[in-house]
Amino acid sequence: MFTFVIPAYNEEATVATIVEQARSAAHPGDRVLVVDSASTDDTATEAARAGAEVLRGPRGKGAAMNAALAEVRTEWVCFLDADLVSSKDNVPAVLRDAAASGTAAHIVGDYEYDYPGTILSSTFTIYEPLTAELFPEVGFLGANSLTGYRAIRTEHIRKTLPADFGVEAFLNISIALDGGTASVCHLGIIESRFRYNGGSMAHEIGRAILDMAVAHGRLRPQERPAWDSWLDEGVAAITPQKADSGRSATLARLFTAARRPMPPRKQDRSA
Repeated sequence: MFTFVIPAYNEEATVATIVEQARSAAHPGDRVLVVDSASTDDTATEAARAGAEVLRGPRGKGAAMNAALAEVRTEWVCFLDADLVSSKDNVPAVLRDAAASGTAAHIVGDYEYDYPGTILSSTFTIYEPLTAELFPEVGFLGANSLTGYRAIRTEHIRKTLPADFGVEAFLNISIALDGGTASVCHLGIIESRFRYNGGSMAHEIGRAILDMAVAHGRLRPQERPAWDSWLDEGVAAITPQKADSGRSATLARLFTAARRPMPPRKQDRSA
């Protein structure tokens, strides 16, 4: 059985779309749960009207996901984004089918944005270099590896998730460290209501990875300040990113940031 979990902050305009898809994908015994993450609009009302169970939760994507996990009793949990505007296929149904038909414990939903100018700057400037260096066992999880669409065997979520946007990076790493195999599931083209939040998301992603690196002995605590500086420099390169005004120049700046030398470290994988 599946629990479809939809964290939502001020998504009154779109939340019903993903709720309706999840309800259509659900089998008997499945749940469709929206966590209203301290919204200031009518997200909860619209989610309930579309047929979801609604749980009031704290602000923060990871915090909302933690609130949902406290309620999950099913073998699988399927996380979905609340900002879906449209998709050719039923996204939760595709994820559910991929989980049921395979042997992987972690189904990562890769997709293309409907707007071709979208640049996943945090993914390839911060997440990919740090993960490849510090946690190579994670491997390649698709071009959109920080996707909000994924299905996970609940037994592999053993720790409290980060409260912020570092949550997807944490899941990719922690499931790999737990021995859970991953599979990439292609979801096609998705239209979503993307909202740019400056560099805070990139910082949260990077901090989550560096926190785990220290916790698992990939970085010594005394090495951490140099890596925090590396992260700050990368975020500074991302922050002015606007693909509509000079896409080539934007990509050149981001690739330069991604290829910066990393600080030295003493590798110790005994932890």
